[in-house]
Amino acid sequence: MSLLADGTAVTLKNHLAPEPLTAGEKIRSEFSYPAAARAADHAAMNWQQSHSCITCHTNGFYLIGRAPTGSQAPAYLEARNFARDFIKPHVDPEIPTKGKRTPGAEAMVATTAFLAISDMKTKGKLSETTRQAFNYIWKIQSESGAWEKWTKCNWGPYESDDHFGVSLVALALGVAAGDDYTQSPQALEGDQRLKKFLRSHPPESLHQKGMLLWTAGYRNDLFEKNVVKKWQDELFSAQKLNGAWVLPELGDRHWKRSDGKLQSTDPDAYATAFATHILVKSGVAHGDQRLMRARRWLRAQQRASGRWYTRSPHKDNRHYISNAATSFALLALGPPE
Repeated sequence: MSLLADGTAVTLKNHLAPEPLTAGEKIRSEFSYPAAARAADHAAMNWQQSHSCITCHTNGFYLIGRAPTGSQAPAYLEARNFARDFIKPHVDPEIPTKGKRTPGAEAMVATTAFLAISDMKTKGKLSETTRQAFNYIWKIQSESGAWEKWTKCNWGPYESDDHFGVSLVALALGVAAGDDYTQSPQALEGDQRLKKFLRSHPPESLHQKGMLLWTAGYRNDLFEKNVVKKWQDELFSAQKLNGAWVLPELGDRHWKRSDGKLQSTDPDAYATAFATHILVKSGVAHGDQRLMRARRWLRAQQRASGRWYTRSPHKDNRHYISNAATSFALLALGPPE
């Protein structure tokens, strides 16, 4: 459980608004997993209270990253309840929708996937609201298999193309394979459209391949083993000698800065934690020496607040991608699942 300095648990009521995410924050003298969990709890609660939405870069991946070690933490339970309440009015057929403005496709689709993975990691089954949410997103899925109304504003890695949404839902279905909903007519039909998209839109960037490597750890009906091995090798080829990866190097032509500056060439926490976690999930041994180097680098880069910093690939402003970096670091540095 994540605690405040006085030993009390982080909650929505007592959370502290994090300081701005900057490269100037001091490095911790010693790595602390509890401090990382505490930082993630504060960030998720602050985003929930101040923005009242679910986003990939903050409380979305938090629902995945915090699940293995904090499933009973008050902040995590609050985040799960908030995610359910966020989508329930728009997916429950018994709730009147007249006059209600439905969130955009990316919010509905991503929240459904995050909640589904959280459900399975904490409860071992999908909630009724999550099942209803899946039924909703199948209705707005395009025949191509993608959600073509997904916001695409060149904000890598989440809002730059249709690929991320498709791979995230494919991952969620894989994680939820033990729930009988995945064998329902709606889910099977939606999954067939996902497969159609992936066949006609093979991944271009290393981040796209990484998302699909993560998916391959839960399902073997999408890619041959030799393809998985090829993508693993490609991702390892981008690893630096110090064990880290560079986020812009995982991107493609769709990742563009809006401030006219050059992309970072420095190793960063998001790329390193993301690559470390998904390589393990795709079958690389947890004790692989290349991943051991990556974890050593991550531990040495934790900031005084307990979080990690990654420069935004879009513009030098708030660097919210750092929140997702912290969630992936919780997965990469936590106990093997």
